Amino acid sequence: MRRRLLLVSLSLIGLLLLALMVPLVATYASDRTQAMFVSRLGDVTRFAVVAEDALETGLAEELNVDLERYVDVYGGSVLVVDADRQVVAQAGAKAVGDAPEVQETIDRALSGAGSHPPDTVWPWSGDDVVIASPVGRDAQVLGAVVVVAPTSAVQGSIALGLAWLVAAGLVVVLLMVFGAVVPFVGWILRPVHDLEHAAKDLADGDLSSRAHELGPPELRHLARSFNAMVDNVEMSQRQQRELVADAAHQLGNPLTALRLRVENLAATGSPAAAVEPVLEETDRLSSIVESLLRLSQVGARRVAPVEVDVAGIVRERCAIWEPVFTRLRVDLPDRALALSSPDVVEVVLDSLLDNAAKFAPGSPVQVTVTCGALAGKVEVRVRDHGQGLHPDDVAKVGARFFRGRQHQNVPGTGLGLAIVRARVDDLGGSMVVSTPSDGGLEVAVVLSAVTGDAHGNSAQLPGGGAEAR
Repeated sequence: MRRRLLLVSLSLIGLLLLALMVPLVATYASDRTQAMFVSRLGDVTRFAVVAEDALETGLAEELNVDLERYVDVYGGSVLVVDADRQVVAQAGAKAVGDAPEVQETIDRALSGAGSHPPDTVWPWSGDDVVIASPVGRDAQVLGAVVVVAPTSAVQGSIALGLAWLVAAGLVVVLLMVFGAVVPFVGWILRPVHDLEHAAKDLADGDLSSRAHELGPPELRHLARSFNAMVDNVEMSQRQQRELVADAAHQLGNPLTALRLRVENLAATGSPAAAVEPVLEETDRLSSIVESLLRLSQVGARRVAPVEVDVAGIVRERCAIWEPVFTRLRVDLPDRALALSSPDVVEVVLDSLLDNAAKFAPGSPVQVTVTCGALAGKVEVRVRDHGQGLHPDDVAKVGARFFRGRQHQNVPGTGLGLAIVRARVDDLGGSMVVSTPSDGGLEVAVVLSAVTGDAHGNSAQLPGGGAEAR
């Protein structure tokens, strides 16, 4: 739209300048042509007076000298003929008298008429100007003087004036473009850009984004409609979160009471085989309710990322989780600074290690943190060597309540990685799930880096796990 407005504005300015320049150039060319005609007509009149004596006496030597001197100074050709069209004196091109235009001019001069002003000379017109005057005394015409004047000087003058005018027009166009058109177009499009930024912020998840109601009525109406839409979206999301939070909260109390009653049944002598499955399902429902409550809080407010040492947090969490695994290898740099909220890295690593412990028990697990100096990313990878996932299930990881087809009987809610993905997306990061060629599952969480290089040495985790720093 900006380009179109600039193009339309430039076209209008160009047409305006053209409308002003064409009459100006035409007037200048007409004035220069008229000035040349008047000057050459004066010369013809002077030669007519001098040629009168030459025609009467038949002595044209001095006249020839004058004509030659004139042609040397002004160029062109001069021709003096008598009443019988015989050439009496001549200077310049010898065959000029045979030209049809010269013959027509001679006829008009011998009939006693003078020359008419020529058409306006232009740089692209190459015709010479033919001017004639009768020679005579009283009413008797003795002959005629014809001057064929070149127009190159006038053409050059008009071309130079036209070039200066075009240059001045370009300067005016540039001044108008940068001094008026660009600011004017920017002023017109400012509400559009404001609306575009608001829409981009909304697409990035900022529900506080609003468009300013500026500009012409149509754009103000569009901004109001946009803001109303954002209000509705924000209200809808808030109602959804509140519904999930209220439902989770309301379900928590009955589940707690249910567990207490089941425990009382166990205490009064009910068979353990009948009570324990109920307790397990109650715990599972409580876990689901708690996960739903945490999931409903994701996106409730805009997260302000801060500088976090990912390597340090991963090192601490791995030290806590290390006893759970048979082999836990940790490969970390000394520091890996990323933009994150303080608890996200803990939530991410706890969920990924919990999944590795549940779905790949007894298999080696490797945790890696890499810092992409060029890419500006910090990446946390958790790799296990368990069963992995069916290829059709890989793309579904992170969906709410998703469970792999071979893990349906493993305890869990199916919300852990959904919470991880939602929390990471809130920070502008990403989560990538893949199945390595040698088996197992690898989950990578990518965050925006601040600074950091991978340097260090090996250290032992408590319980025998090796950490390469």
